[in-house]
Amino acid sequence: MRLVFPAIALAMVGLQVHAAGQNFPGDTLAQGEQFVSTSFSMSDWHYAADFVSDATIDTIDDTERGYENASNKGYDFQTKITYLIGITSDITAGIRTGYAYQKDEASIDASAGAELEGDWVSEGGTDLTLIGKYRLDESTSADVELQLPVCSANDLSDVCSSKFAIPENSQQEGRSGGQGDGYYQLRGALSSHWLTETDSHWMGSLFASATLSDDVFGQKASAPFSYGAMFGGVFPLKQNHQWIGAITLNRMLSYSAYSVQAQTEVDYSDQSSLALSAEYLWDFMSQFQLRPFASLALVQQPTLEFTTNNRARVIEYTTGTKFTMGAELRASF
Repeated sequence: MRLVFPAIALAMVGLQVHAAGQNFPGDTLAQGEQFVSTSFSMSDWHYAADFVSDATIDTIDDTERGYENASNKGYDFQTKITYLIGITSDITAGIRTGYAYQKDEASIDASAGAELEGDWVSEGGTDLTLIGKYRLDESTSADVELQLPVCSANDLSDVCSSKFAIPENSQQEGRSGGQGDGYYQLRGALSSHWLTETDSHWMGSLFASATLSDDVFGQKASAPFSYGAMFGGVFPLKQNHQWIGAITLNRMLSYSAYSVQAQTEVDYSDQSSLALSAEYLWDFMSQFQLRPFASLALVQQPTLEFTTNNRARVIEYTTGTKFTMGAELRASF
């Protein structure tokens, strides 16, 4: 939370500068044009699950398997700062970083799950992302993002601590963790927006990401391959005011990684989410833009399979919800 107030301060200072050169997917900057944005968002989620304390038993008797209700709910706050510059009329480059606070609350209605439930907090600086955009035509771009684990490995500063959190429960004391993901990740996208013959304005994006490295303090960090698509429309309201409605589908493939909740390596199944979002665009003072936004996502969390106390266990999630709202201030000059 340490960067929340500085980010808000930066947004206020930005009012003294210049409206955003990156309005829609597929936009790039003109040569020499600069772009800066600062955003703040908060999310809240709830995922229901079933806990199987002995997954080695092959029977329909849930009592023998230790079948009990479980859940995960929580919230987070995030700030992000992005800077872009037009290298040429076709190439845009930039960086993004931020700060995040996240609290998870896990509950399992079984004595065997006592060490797997509890509250844990992750707070700290996020990893650094390098951004590149190449203009394919007036409204289409190929986008590349490379996440660098600057807040991981041996960095134990107050801002960039990447140690994993430990849940606080009846079995152990909790410990806060950092927000650094601890891995290199390459993300690519093909983005565009276009007008139809009836002057309808649409936008879309196809994207995928892959992890290049995934080790933090000897533990394997989250490392899925993901892909998805976004489609939306731009709807004018009046001069300098418009809004965007979009639907985004994202899917992650199965993988194995260290779990903060289980505190051991876990096999994660495929997971997916479907998000509906709305964003309001208000251009003011010639080169500034304020963009409040909100989204509601249906999230299918992955099934967790792992072994603790020499016993195979499973946490199976049903579809849950995640609500996010926030605002972004943009300027170009």
